[in-house]
Amino acid sequence: MAKKHPSSGDLAPGGGEMGYYVPRNYWGSRVAPFAAQWAVTGAMWPAGALTHVLMAESEYLPWLTPGLSLLGVGLTGLTYTVGKARSAITRVHATATTAVASGWITACAIAAPWENPLLGLWLYGGAGVALSWNIRRVLRGGDDNGGVGGLFEKVKLAGVRTREVQVAPNKVTAPLQLPAGQVAVEDVQAAADKIAQVLRLHKGAVRIVGDPDDLSQATLTIVPEDVLRHPQPWPGPSAPGGSIAEAVVPGVYEDNEPQRIFFPGDKTSQRQAMTLIVQGMKGAGKTGGAKNCWTEILTRRDVNLIVLDPSKGEQSVAFLGDKAHTVIGHRQCEDFMTRVPDVITDRATQLGRWGYDEWTPEVFEKHGMPYLILWVEEATRVLEDAGTLTRIAQECRSAGISLVLSLQKASFRQMNTDVRSQIDGVWCFGVNDINDAAFTLSEQVIEAGARPDRWKNRRVGCNYLEVPGVPEERLVVPGRTFTGTDAERAAVIAAHDDVRPPLWESTAKLLELPTTPGVGKGGEVVPINRAAEDGPVSLDDWDSRQLSDTEDRPVALPAEHEPDVDIHPDAELPADPGIDLPQGRPTRREARQILRTLVDRIVAQGRTEFTVRDFPDAEATFGRGRPWLSGELAALVRDGVLEEVGTDGKATVYRPRTRNAA
Repeated sequence: MAKKHPSSGDLAPGGGEMGYYVPRNYWGSRVAPFAAQWAVTGAMWPAGALTHVLMAESEYLPWLTPGLSLLGVGLTGLTYTVGKARSAITRVHATATTAVASGWITACAIAAPWENPLLGLWLYGGAGVALSWNIRRVLRGGDDNGGVGGLFEKVKLAGVRTREVQVAPNKVTAPLQLPAGQVAVEDVQAAADKIAQVLRLHKGAVRIVGDPDDLSQATLTIVPEDVLRHPQPWPGPSAPGGSIAEAVVPGVYEDNEPQRIFFPGDKTSQRQAMTLIVQGMKGAGKTGGAKNCWTEILTRRDVNLIVLDPSKGEQSVAFLGDKAHTVIGHRQCEDFMTRVPDVITDRATQLGRWGYDEWTPEVFEKHGMPYLILWVEEATRVLEDAGTLTRIAQECRSAGISLVLSLQKASFRQMNTDVRSQIDGVWCFGVNDINDAAFTLSEQVIEAGARPDRWKNRRVGCNYLEVPGVPEERLVVPGRTFTGTDAERAAVIAAHDDVRPPLWESTAKLLELPTTPGVGKGGEVVPINRAAEDGPVSLDDWDSRQLSDTEDRPVALPAEHEPDVDIHPDAELPADPGIDLPQGRPTRREARQILRTLVDRIVAQGRTEFTVRDFPDAEATFGRGRPWLSGELAALVRDGVLEEVGTDGKATVYRPRTRNAA
């Protein structure tokens, strides 16, 4: 049997499209705190009547009445003493109430409570006292501690006060007033799990968010029922036939509010067009969330979607069929990304000629240019060319393009810091460690209680959404993506074939894609991932295509190093590596071949361990920066050529991987 939480009310599923939760006897729970004072007032009369029956005719009455008076004085003094933890007004109010009640009971020992003046005092005086407490509760939104009855004292945060408690289905919100110089927002945030324990709620049920404009203020949010425990069924597209300027809804927050992702910018709200990182460990639900977004996008009237997957082949994108442009394969995706900067320049030029500094729905309505979303799955495979990705991330938004990079761990080794600095949206699914989330989620969100490491990959689809357009107070609210099948999504996409616009013609030409997915220039059907302007292209032909006249030019390798040359193992490499470098900036293939040659030379010298500092200047030798060199060494580790053996305090130490080790 499920455990009930007395502090949260007895919750039951309610109506609505998303199956929200409402408390049973909701209005009763709201009225009950105000009825308590009236119930006590009503109980006073039977107590007075019993006192009169027992004592009025007793021969010990002269002794009993002083005793009752002393008892009343004692209770009044005790009330005043224990009330010191409350405000002065509450303390005086409670003390006066105790004194009046004990005095009336003492008087009932002498006179009958069913006769005046005691009857009138009970009726009108008691009603006045009860009403005074009701008025205090209404004005303060509860008692002086927000109706939580010393909750903060129990977690050693005495002095914290709440006011204006707001109760909604499955959510309680209360502003907090922190005592100046005694309790900081971080202290209350650190006690969130203790508060949940006192209230007998689940882990993560309590969140505290500080006020950025006033460090003495914070907001307490309590969510009694964990509605993210179970997957939420996909309700279908949120705005079929609408504009991409409207939000894409991939899931729902824990309070049953929809999660919203905005891709284009909006000048009225000063929201910029978004670039997005999707992060989460294997099995955390990134692909499911992506499929929800792709389906939403493909039901809109003014947006193009291109999905790249360099690793999984058609495993993730197969349900799209010929309804969207997809590019699969490592080399194909790399080549594709090198063409995107030209697309950015072309689109930005067109927008400028039309008088726009960013894409708006009006651009499509008047000129026919759809918004463009480039969604890259397993993005680490295309992040190796940091220069190209940095330029795309820096410039794409003004050209009506959103870039989405999905990867398992956005560490500094996986993603260049220049690329990272251009990403303004984060969609973080479950991670193995909170430090992994810190690569993407902001420090403020993590400090406020965001903990995607609690889920890992056990709750598929649970996530935090920190993107432009989401109110600040919602950044720490967890959500969960809708659960749907590929068949359901494919059917919805097919039903909107007449809605989707073709790929903008000049964009299609620069990207070497057909304007309509899966249809060649002459109208013939071609494999969706192999489409080119001149018709079908085979896999072998695609792999052999050159991006430029020099991209695949064979590199003349230097003669092998003589193994018997006497070189000290610790000797530094000369500034001139002695390699016939190609004229101009080497292509990626040439740069990688130069790196392999240098690695072979280091090994031939007898060096068993080396770092990135043992190589010549990266810019002069490879035509690329040191981050590129570090990334290539990491790639050699993944390929089994090298292995990491630790660090020397400043850089990773590598050594050749032997056959036995492999």
